[in-house]
Amino acid sequence: MRTLYEFATEQMLVSISTYFAAVEKTEHFTSFNTEDLEDDDIRLLLLAGKAIDPEGVSPTQAQRELERVHSVAFDVEQGASYSVYRASRAYIRQLMEKANALSAGYTSVSPNDIASNAYLLPIWQAALAIQSKAQMKTLFGTVSDQHISVRSAEKIATYANNYFADHTPTDSQIIERTARTLEGIVRDLVGRLLFESIVKRALEDVGVPYVPEDECSGLSGVIYSHRPDFVIPNERHPLAFIEVRKSSSRHASLYAKDKMFSAINWKGAHQDMLGIIVTEGEWTQESLMTMAKVFDYVVPVSRSIELAENIKNYIEGDNSILKWIVNFSIRRNGEQ
Repeated sequence: MRTLYEFATEQMLVSISTYFAAVEKTEHFTSFNTEDLEDDDIRLLLLAGKAIDPEGVSPTQAQRELERVHSVAFDVEQGASYSVYRASRAYIRQLMEKANALSAGYTSVSPNDIASNAYLLPIWQAALAIQSKAQMKTLFGTVSDQHISVRSAEKIATYANNYFADHTPTDSQIIERTARTLEGIVRDLVGRLLFESIVKRALEDVGVPYVPEDECSGLSGVIYSHRPDFVIPNERHPLAFIEVRKSSSRHASLYAKDKMFSAINWKGAHQDMLGIIVTEGEWTQESLMTMAKVFDYVVPVSRSIELAENIKNYIEGDNSILKWIVNFSIRRNGEQ
């Protein structure tokens, strides 16, 4: 069986494809017809993105509901995540059934069964009421749903069998605790796959050449080289870089400082390079305004096409698009 992360990743990729199909069929969420809403995946995505409970809604009902809330903006994250959560919760049930069988109803489990079924780690964590990965590491050493060593499996089995002697976890408890793990997985996939896919599609639609992070050897900076989410057209002759970041209001200040340092590092080494950050989530207004003093563009993912067009104009010679020039260098004392 697959890990929960692997399963959710597969579902997110399917949902991203559904999202782009929905964009095309609805003319960017402006036109809804019953024929398109016959597609279950598109119907679920559109309704969820408009904050309408999609369960049990027929295509005809969906059309009426979507027309009724025409002025409500489509929430990309909410729409695309709905089916991921829906399918992943069902998969968690499958994982729970396997863990239940291996442990004879959460009464006893062997080290071999734990080591041989590492993908069940989130279920064991929930069944044993372990609050975090940090606590897991303290108790059992370095473990993951990809690999659990024999020694760590022995520690987990000993801990679990002692715990099961006094506690019998219920399905509802395990589901509730695993929900936190699933939320973290989906948040990561939204930022790493969904939003980056939308930016990538916009660049391709407008005809802007780019190198994605996984193909980039590293963009040089004043202090160090590392890889942005996108570099345009390539890292050897960079004219723009794009970072895509989802934040919460709790982490906004920290993320802003981290991304601004990257921008200063890169723009200081390449003074004719656009610095762009695509922001989603609950950024604070203060953090966005601060980043706007370093980045040439601070925009939401919904403005990706407009952003791509501006980048293309810059590549073709419109230098007015470059807002900030960073003069930044480091030298030894006494050097000229």
